[in-house]
Amino acid sequence: MDLDLLFRLLKTAPSTKVVMAFRRDADTEGALPRASAADARGKVQWVAVEHKNKQIGIARLELAAPEFCFVSELMILSQYRGQGIGHWIMKRIEQYALSIGIRRLLLEAGDGTDNFYKSQAFVTDPLLPRLLRKEINPFQPRLFSPQPH
Repeated sequence: MDLDLLFRLLKTAPSTKVVMAFRRDADTEGALPRASAADARGKVQWVAVEHKNKQIGIARLELAAPEFCFVSELMILSQYRGQGIGHWIMKRIEQYALSIGIRRLLLEAGDGTDNFYKSQAFVTDPLLPRLLRKEINPFQPRLFSPQPH
């Protein structure tokens, strides 16, 4: 992948308009939780991947430190799929989770995305089979420093 990409922690959630545009592009309108949904048990952190000052991917991270980070609403614009950007952002999400003391990622794979997540070493959770989980190796090399937006 030879794109110049930037991983950003967003200070506020993307607008409903932005999230809906990503959902339309991903053909998942109505299939995901509302963008404004909050979970009182943890903190929500939105992240973005940017290319030439344009958001080309977003993800909603539900942080329940130190237990886990639930990754939801991970979407890459269709014109940028198949270029390794999904793998790239997942590695940065892992690094971010490790930086705040979390060593486990959880997610519910959307239709047709199981192979992508399994290629990232996610496995079926033995207690909740609809979820995929990944134990993050705390000794992996640091790839970046998160930059707030």
